[in-house]
Parts: sequence; structure tokens; C-alpha cells
Amino acid sequence: MKYDEQTGDVYLDVFANAPERQLQPGETLIHAGDTAKQVFNILDGCLMVSRVGKDGRRQVMSFLFRDNFVGLTATDKYFFTVQAVTPSTVAWRSRAVLEDYLAGDPTAEITFRNMVFRVLENSLDLVYSLGQRTAIERLSVFLLYLRRQYKISGATLTNPNLVPLPMSRQDIADFLGLKKETVSRSFSELESRQLINRPDS
Repeated sequence: MKYDEQTGDVYLDVFANAPERQLQPGETLIHAGDTAKQVFNILDGCLMVSRVGKDGRRQVMSFLFRDNFVGLTATDKYFFTVQAVTPSTVAWRSRAVLEDYLAGDPTAEITFRNMVFRVLENSLDLVYSLGQRTAIERLSVFLLYLRRQYKISGATLTNPNLVPLPMSRQDIADFLGLKKETVSRSFSELESRQLINRPDS
């Protein structure tokens, strides 16, 4: 996620020498409803952003990887939950520190604004890609989405054609708006068509 080759995402400089926090799988970084006092940059690992509706159903909204930013909201409350999928490391700053930094650095403010626009555009693109598609098509889009996320994050993969799936089938189902059993059947169908190969479970 680079704004351009000269400036890069310079707003991330605010996290230089920032305090770090280690997370274990399943550990919560952000609780929905808490006061939004801190912002975070992912240094390593995979985290998951989700919301739970009034009916108790969960919607996974995104998966976060290295150099993904999370935590800034339009109000003083977090409206989402962020949990670690894998062992993860995040750097954090107070919201006030970030806001002061952006106010004092026009270049950082511009790159931050462009990052927000890119996230919005990517989210709309993903919604468009998933809308009105069959279960198998949704899963295929998800695998391509993950492969792109790994590439953007600069993850080093021993096999560039191998897409790690650290999240559970239920996480994938809640992201795609499907049942877990449907996700399992779709994986089997893609494999039977020889479109994917699963070296392990």
C-alpha cells in the first residue's frame, strides 16, 4: 500500500519507536464499544476485524496484515472488534499523537487521507466482487483477495502459489456470508475441479 515511490505511506512514521504489543491467537486488540483512544499498525501476523449484530450474528469485515493501520474512527468509540488470528505484533500510539502528527505534517496528512480512500475503494470493490456470486465464486474471490493481501504486505512465501489460510472455516464463512458447511463443500468442489490443491487441512 504505497502512495507513490517518493513519499510512501509516510504517516506510518508516527509509529517509529512506538510501544509494541504481542498478541496470541484469539486475543482481542480492540473491543467494540470501547473508547477509541489508541491507533495501531500491524508489524507482524494476521488480525481479523468483525462486528456482531443485534441478532448475535457475526460479520467478519476484513483481515489485516503487516503495515495495515487500524483504530481511527469518526466517533470516540470503536464500532468493531479486532482479534489476532495468528501470533501477532502491533505498534500503538494514542489517537491524540496521530492527530497532532498529521496536523503538523501536510505530506503525512495527504498520504493518510489517500490510504483511507484506498481502503474504502478496496472495500467497495470486494463487496462488488462478492455480490450476487455463487458460494464457489465467493470462495475463489476470497482466495485471490488473500493472495493479493499477502503480496501487498510483502510477506515472504516459500511458494508464491501457496496461499496460507490461518483463519478458521467459520471465520471464512462469516467473511463471505456463507455457512461453514458451504465453505467446506466449496473447497472440496474447487479441489475436485483441480482448480486448487490443499497440501494439508
